[in-house]
Amino acid sequence: MAFIMPVCKSVKRSLVGFGLLLVVGAAVAQTGGFRVSEVGAEAEDGLLMVNARVDYALGATVTEALENGVALVISQTAHLERARWWWRNALVVDQQRRYRLQYHAMSRRYVLTRLSNGESRSFRSLDALLARLGNVEGWPLLPRDQLTTGTDYRVGFVSALELEALPRLLRTVALVDSQWKLRSQTLEQAVTLP
Repeated sequence: MAFIMPVCKSVKRSLVGFGLLLVVGAAVAQTGGFRVSEVGAEAEDGLLMVNARVDYALGATVTEALENGVALVISQTAHLERARWWWRNALVVDQQRRYRLQYHAMSRRYVLTRLSNGESRSFRSLDALLARLGNVEGWPLLPRDQLTTGTDYRVGFVSALELEALPRLLRTVALVDSQWKLRSQTLEQAVTLP
């Protein structure tokens, strides 16, 4: 009997640990996340252009809110810094684009609207909309002649769900619920100018 008791306790702990692992795994599968997978810049037609790839996953709670009529606002921010060895990098330019995501139940289509100019496109699926939103190409940052050849620059990109744009009652819930805190890490890349 003295031999069996420690084994039973060990098995119980293992089962409890395995059960917690399953619960955490299920929770992670239902939550979303944003991830900037690549970023770069190139000089084209006298402008410095930014290109980036962002993987968007909204998660079950945020997707359910979207499909029940809540408009979501996602911001994308690109910045260019001049590297300095003696102090923090100097910010050269910082630009933001904001997009509104909506679901229209009557037409069963997802609509992506750029808030600065009102340009919108509709998509049959949320995955298609998020793939389009995550493909950033040819974003003009600033004229090439404002940059010095031979200077080290870094371009960075980040994307986030704006909780301030949610309806007031939902915003209070979203501020304390981790499933709504969707923000990518800032990805930076060195820029070499010809």
